[in-house]
Amino acid sequence: MAAPFSAAEWQRINMTLEAGPAVYGMPERRAGSVVLASWNIRRFGALADGDGPKKSPGAFAMIERFCRECDLVAIQEVQSDTGSIYALRDRLNAAGGAYALVISDVTGRAPTRNRKGMAERSAFLFNTARVRRGDLASDLSYDRTAILSNINAAMATSIANQLGETADPGFLDRALHWISGTTRLAADRLDNFVQFIRSPHLVEFVIDGPQGSYAFYCVNAHLVSGKNKREREQEFFALLEWLLIDSAQTVVRDGKIYLLMADLNLDFESSLDRRRRGIETYITDLNAERGLTAKVNFPFLDGGLHTNARKDETFDHIAWVALDDRLPRGRHNGLAGTLGPDGFDYGMFDFTRLFVEAGPGRGPDGAPDYARFEHDFSDHMPIWLRLPLPSDAQHRFVVG
Repeated sequence: MAAPFSAAEWQRINMTLEAGPAVYGMPERRAGSVVLASWNIRRFGALADGDGPKKSPGAFAMIERFCRECDLVAIQEVQSDTGSIYALRDRLNAAGGAYALVISDVTGRAPTRNRKGMAERSAFLFNTARVRRGDLASDLSYDRTAILSNINAAMATSIANQLGETADPGFLDRALHWISGTTRLAADRLDNFVQFIRSPHLVEFVIDGPQGSYAFYCVNAHLVSGKNKREREQEFFALLEWLLIDSAQTVVRDGKIYLLMADLNLDFESSLDRRRRGIETYITDLNAERGLTAKVNFPFLDGGLHTNARKDETFDHIAWVALDDRLPRGRHNGLAGTLGPDGFDYGMFDFTRLFVEAGPGRGPDGAPDYARFEHDFSDHMPIWLRLPLPSDAQHRFVVG
């Protein structure tokens, strides 16, 4: 593995950043607004092991530098060992902050001894001077009975396809009856969604302003990774369906805002227009079928931002399901950054550009030397959303 940046190289990087933070998409804390962020920090676990710090001091300081500009950060890839996330909170507070944490249990662990699975935690880091905990905290999951029905249906189809015609017409019925009493699978790819590999974690946060408040149900999600794009799409649309169906009560009746803060592991950028149309069609059809009225906005589908360090994918998103005219709908995303210093805006801290332009992240051929920072720092850019503190004077996104 390539050597991480040295202390002297981090000094050059920091000097370049401080000369123009906004150039690289670093958000700024402001009195009249809040910054809500999402970041997959690669393998953010133990603070150190026998070989020394798991992340170099310079990398950890840059993580701290970004987080201190934010009021709420949803963090993915927190490991079973929580040393780093607690150290991050403690360092922010030692510098004068007032941060607290909500951390999920380990999710995605395989139920056998010889399989590690995709186990990790998710965490919310929040500034208690601006953000307070609500009452709700939960994982998102589906009914186990329905899951088993999907499994059994998939296995029935698989067995029927394998057996074809049989001289014993009762054999297939007996085989399916046996399957219905077990959850053992024969490594078949299921056409139907079964369950989230890593359960999304939902926590309620409230942001009070001069007049009114936002009540967010924040959903921290890190959907399944790997080469099977079909499985990733299944998880994404299952999560979207869960939020939309529940929105009839949570959003419409109770006035909450679902805020999805996630690494979706789904490549929207390679076929952006098709995927945007696919999401819009799915939402429209489901809303019509169920009589749903909540509105969905995925602004990072409009921003042209590549959110992985190599800048060729758009995996990371902050999106919302709401009926609140203080939050923009998709048609309003072009207004981002035009409504004053505390108005609606969104962006991404482009640390790859920073590392390259500062020098240490640039290889001999002038291209980014990803190996020097993808593991030590992260392979995902942090993304952020700015909203004004709730007030009677704030902009309303009215559809005429």
